Amino acid sequence: MSRTAKRSRKRTKRITKQTRKHTTKYVSCHPTPCSRRAKLLKPPCSRITRPRFKQGAFSRTKLPGATHCFTEHTYIGADTGRGEHALPPQDTSTLSMYSYGVVNRGTNPAIVQVQVSPNGVDYAVDSQEVIEGKQTKALVPQRFLHYTRLVLQPVDPAKPTRLDVYFQAQRMLVR
Repeated sequence: MSRTAKRSRKRTKRITKQTRKHTTKYVSCHPTPCSRRAKLLKPPCSRITRPRFKQGAFSRTKLPGATHCFTEHTYIGADTGRGEHALPPQDTSTLSMYSYGVVNRGTNPAIVQVQVSPNGVDYAVDSQEVIEGKQTKALVPQRFLHYTRLVLQPVDPAKPTRLDVYFQAQRMLVR
């Protein structure tokens, strides 16, 4: 018999008559000197163990009960002909990893800004890239705030271009 089991006694109490469920508490027989209330103790056989994972060249750490949730938003044919064009903001507060893929379908270059915001109204420029014609780039925000969006604009206002934007995100759900 373990030391915890020797020092504690088992109390069973019925909660309701309809469900007929019982709760079990292990309560200390000896009150502590600084407190007159009995302490709740762990049951003698309830040792919590966490699985250990090997670390190797191709190992991934997986949490027990964790699942990954993938999200994608596409903006096909975003036009930079009207000057500065902001895409709808993304709520990135619960995402663990996210990025933007930008494909320039035209021949003229475009300026793409990643902007972040704490409230969805006031935006600050996080990074800026020039994407040449027929080129693809992946943009990852460097700073974290609640909302993230892209602003598209042509390098030369007289030469608009068309962009395809892919927002892809992953969140890990732990159950």
